[in-house]
Amino acid sequence: MDRGWILVTGCSSGIGRALVAELRGRGWCVVATARNREVLADLPSGPDLRLLSLDVTDSASLAAAAATCADLRLVGLVNNAGYGQMGPLELLRPEELRAQFETNVIGLQACTNAFLPLLRAGARPGEGRIVQVASVLGRLSIPMAGAYNASKHAVVALAETLRLEVGREIAVILVEPGAIKTAFRATLKRAWGDLPRRAEGTRYQAAIDHYAKKRDDFAAQHGLTAEACARRIAAAMDRKRPPRRLIVGTDSFWAQVAHRLLPAALFERLVRRSYGL
Repeated sequence: MDRGWILVTGCSSGIGRALVAELRGRGWCVVATARNREVLADLPSGPDLRLLSLDVTDSASLAAAAATCADLRLVGLVNNAGYGQMGPLELLRPEELRAQFETNVIGLQACTNAFLPLLRAGARPGEGRIVQVASVLGRLSIPMAGAYNASKHAVVALAETLRLEVGREIAVILVEPGAIKTAFRATLKRAWGDLPRRAEGTRYQAAIDHYAKKRDDFAAQHGLTAEACARRIAAAMDRKRPPRRLIVGTDSFWAQVAHRLLPAALFERLVRRSYGL
């Protein structure tokens, strides 16, 4: 059976890479993308896989990718590319906040706009899927991640608006994962830049070390694997009537319950305490 093609952004590691295998296992063909195409070379080859260089912040790259996919019957798009800019808002530079939004928000919507015409042309009625990967931090906020919190809140709003605008033509699935088991410390330097140096002598210095250890420990104990998250996403895409929201992980579920039910002052006090502030 011809299930068509699904394009996935951010396939160099984590959820995106796991989704490539999961979607192929369910019979879809996959266009796997990353900024650097070479990092995808170890993916098992086959007629159901295309590798593509794609930078969601570059309009020329998006246009070239869309042109390359014009011969495919595109039925799905998974906007997974993104990163987390860490650091206290007081010390964050404007260019760091801007770069976070360029990738996580503007790039996500630009990618959606680039491939939506191909989805409309390729998907049969009820077949089209757009998956916007947000986060539990699109519903609540934590310290030391203000830029990331804000970007994921924006993704939630974009997904909900897009769903209202496209109607039943294409299903828009908003994914809200909690902690994922990744090499957090390995990416810590990239996520923080020189913020630890900027924080020296401030109230944030100890909190930064506390934050890194807390995230490592929490993800190791409670986080889902990228493969488990990918299975949940693919299963949602496979449903005849996909869910509007997909909360992935018990931590994501209970954090949102606590945020909704606890008095705001109590919730914020508990969060500050847990992050050493």
